[in-house]
Amino acid sequence: MKKTLQFILVSLLAFILIACNIQTVEQFEQMQEQERSVDSPAPVEKQEPAPQSEEEPSPQNEELATQHETEEIGQQEVGTKQEIETKQEIEKQQEIIKPTTPKSEQQKVDTKPTANTATTPTEKPKQQETEQQQKPVPQKRTVTIAIRVDTLLKHWDMLDPALQSEQYVPKDGIILKQTTYELLSEKDTVWDVLKRATKEHKIQMEYQGANENIYSSVYVEGINHLYEFSAGELSGWMYQVNGVYPNYGCSQYVLKDGDVIEWNYTVDLGRDLGHYWDGN
Repeated sequence: MKKTLQFILVSLLAFILIACNIQTVEQFEQMQEQERSVDSPAPVEKQEPAPQSEEEPSPQNEELATQHETEEIGQQEVGTKQEIETKQEIEKQQEIIKPTTPKSEQQKVDTKPTANTATTPTEKPKQQETEQQQKPVPQKRTVTIAIRVDTLLKHWDMLDPALQSEQYVPKDGIILKQTTYELLSEKDTVWDVLKRATKEHKIQMEYQGANENIYSSVYVEGINHLYEFSAGELSGWMYQVNGVYPNYGCSQYVLKDGDVIEWNYTVDLGRDLGHYWDGN
């Protein structure tokens, strides 16, 4: 009888140890599966109660059965605590693994302009305006030009009778009053300005090209229908710049800023105008 009881106790203890080991292995495998799939933790399998002995209950067997049940309840409580701790660890891992938005990205999102946000002008236009203001504005280079026939008023009788009219010789002797023109290039000449003035004011002019005479310069033959020899053999057109009559053609005289040009009709090779030409 004692041997039988000892055998039963040893068998029960061995069974309990085996069950505990099996349960521990299953729990370890469950924890590994839960760590692998954090988002979907695997359900914990319910523990099945250990099979009871088919022998008739005896006081000793009942005590052993009670002890066994108590141990199983304790194991279930331990298993339940372990499951709870495992769930808590899984939840902590999920919180750690849960992606968070970096602060830099949050700032980018927060500072992203909306449709109603008014954009402020950049500093570049201001800098460009400042640079433009600082750059010196190139000043215009200008000259003045006038066309006069005052000498014909004094020598009216020398003028061709067909031209003795205010249409050709105004009463004040001014065909073109002093007019300002801008120099368009560094090479503008007296001839360039005369062409612009007569064209703009619709004043008749006739000339000889630089390649048509021995002087290699443009020669003005007539202005406002008053030609050379219209008032005698020594009559014709002359020009002065700043009060001086140059001894070369108008297409050779390069102008500078502020020059004053005046075209005058002469009846005595310039002597009636105060100029004495030496013929060179």
